[in-house]
Amino acid sequence: MTQGTPVATVVQVRATSFLLAALGFLLLAIGSVGASWFSAYDNLNFALQTIGGLLIALALVLEWRNHVERRGWAALIFFIIAILLFSAIWIPYAINPDTLGTASATQMGFLTSGVAAICVSIGTFLVMRRKEMHLEHPIHSVDPKIKATFTQLLFFGLGTLLYGVDFIWIGEEESNHAQFSLIVIALVLILIAVISFESHLTVQLGRPAVLLTILAVLLYVVDFVLHALPTWMDEEWRLSLGIQGVSYALGAVACVLAASHKSKAKEVGVASR
Repeated sequence: MTQGTPVATVVQVRATSFLLAALGFLLLAIGSVGASWFSAYDNLNFALQTIGGLLIALALVLEWRNHVERRGWAALIFFIIAILLFSAIWIPYAINPDTLGTASATQMGFLTSGVAAICVSIGTFLVMRRKEMHLEHPIHSVDPKIKATFTQLLFFGLGTLLYGVDFIWIGEEESNHAQFSLIVIALVLILIAVISFESHLTVQLGRPAVLLTILAVLLYVVDFVLHALPTWMDEEWRLSLGIQGVSYALGAVACVLAASHKSKAKEVGVASR
């Protein structure tokens, strides 16, 4: 843990949950890179991505009490649904890898991604509403305060909303890649929200984990910048999967570092919300 970190402000999240999420991100990374480099094992590659997403959802469920106390049941449910939908994207490809790159399968993947991102957006706006209720009734509210500002939540919520809407828009057409420019804007909004929340995240997760998280999101932005270029040809998304695989690997390392940070915080003293 960073020297001088105010332990009393560290939220009590079990290191085990972060390690489980790290395993989920690792499987996502292996499956994504495998699909990019070793297409002969596509059944396994896409199955690993599905399982990886499910493990991340499970890590969130294991901390349900903390999430409900801070963000509410409704937001947690929408976040879990979103992760499950992102996992479900890879199930058809795990069953029949030959559908990868076909118009129908690609559009279905876009639509599923879009609905999942909109679920994240709805969950974020529900958190904003909960924060507003806490501010309106500070005396009667015994729930832990939501540290993110309205601006940070708004940027993240709008970013995920634009991401979802654009994927659904693309999914209804013949994969007009020029439309990915809107997704780039959406991801930049999300990146701004994460960077602006860096100081609080550093207390919760440790600076190395936060920096790797920011770098992972930045790589995601670069991936869609490439897709927005008229000359970019990656109809089966294999190069994209390779880039995303690196992002997931960074996420896995970030989760391991966050788990270490939590363990050290627990050793120093009992953290409070």
